Amino acid sequence: MKLARIALIWWGLIWLRLIGFEGLANVMAAEPSPFMGNASCATSTCHGGTIGRGPAWNHSLSTWLANDPHANAGRLLYDRDSQAIVSRLDRSASGSREAYDVVLRERCISCHTTATASQTAASGKLSVEFLAAGVTCESCHGAAESWLVSHTHADWDPATNESMREMDSIIGRGETCVRCHIGSRTEDGLVRDMNHDLIAAGHPALRFELPIYLANLPAHWDPGRDRELDASHVRLRAVGRAINLATAAKLSSERARDHLQDPTVPWPELSDYDCFACHQSLSIRDFQVPPSSKKKSPLHVSDGLPVWNSWHSVNQLELRDNVALLEKLSPHRSDPKQIAASGQSLAVQYRKLAKQLATKTIDPRQELQSMQERLQDQPPPVDWHQAAIEYLELDALLRDLNASLPDALNELEHSLRFQPEPTPDTNVSLHSPADFDPAKFRQTILRILQSQLASTLSQANPE
Repeated sequence: MKLARIALIWWGLIWLRLIGFEGLANVMAAEPSPFMGNASCATSTCHGGTIGRGPAWNHSLSTWLANDPHANAGRLLYDRDSQAIVSRLDRSASGSREAYDVVLRERCISCHTTATASQTAASGKLSVEFLAAGVTCESCHGAAESWLVSHTHADWDPATNESMREMDSIIGRGETCVRCHIGSRTEDGLVRDMNHDLIAAGHPALRFELPIYLANLPAHWDPGRDRELDASHVRLRAVGRAINLATAAKLSSERARDHLQDPTVPWPELSDYDCFACHQSLSIRDFQVPPSSKKKSPLHVSDGLPVWNSWHSVNQLELRDNVALLEKLSPHRSDPKQIAASGQSLAVQYRKLAKQLATKTIDPRQELQSMQERLQDQPPPVDWHQAAIEYLELDALLRDLNASLPDALNELEHSLRFQPEPTPDTNVSLHSPADFDPAKFRQTILRILQSQLASTLSQANPE
């Protein structure tokens, strides 16, 4: 306990030296922050130890600083891409630091930093120190003021302190990530909303997939605590997708509610819909009236009706086969009052489903068989979103079966990639699946399924 106090005093002196007494006066004059900052975790006896020495918790902050992209999230707000995005949102921002930082406060720092509601509403320049801190420990683990000292005690029970986020379960981990990686207009009193304005300005659309993000995140925790997350790739995906849809539905509801209270909040919010239903080739050849037996184009989705929350709804909500529901949810007809109510209802429904799936035992062989039957009996997944979800589902199934991933799976993944560079012929870079071939995708995925089913059958019956 004495060592912990000495460490805190030591780091406080370093912090004071860094910002100076004038900076200290500015901090004290501002509204008190609930966050203690990374310095409170950074001693070598706490979480700032040398990477590779001692238990994982002892060097978790060091690992995060060295390898985790969240640590650099604030710095990104001044790179070339961010400058282009901000200048498109506000032309005056290209020549004014104050105007630039106003855009960052209103649009960006709620996800790219550890910010309070008062900081997003304030004016004035953002400090270099604030942006350099990025998405800190407390963004994910919760404000540490009430548990910073007590969580070092041998009898510490995180369940007794709600201000520390539970991160060991699929539900806890997933619900922490989606606050930024899908969005919310109410969590922590902040607006985290990747809307169509930001996407049109150049920010990538958010298509969150919990297993992929966790696989790409450098572990700054004890992997032994991930037993629930590692038990089944299929279950991890299923729970994560239920959380995703619940979060997306709640965000849609909040957007509708806020529009009803403030008409300047955009409605309909086009980021709720499938981008590629509208952003398609407009050549005469592609849009000649085809025979009834043919699809309009490789990106044909639903006869011109953009699908609501397409990335999250695939294989969870039966939207494409319900024309009446598609019409109600299409941008030109969606009623904000109806969305405000139905979005909340869907959120409750899918959060309950996530909890049920978290304890469900899933047989990957049965799921593999069901997937083959579904894809054999229906037309090719002409919607790129559906194809991508099917690919991710197959990947999870093969991992649960401990199967060696076939080369054809890489072929499948490659077929879903967007054209990365301008072609010599067109000098145009397409940030869309315009080259996606649904028939080839279906042929490849069925070939993989048939091969894997035959392999699992021979393993089950070796004679």
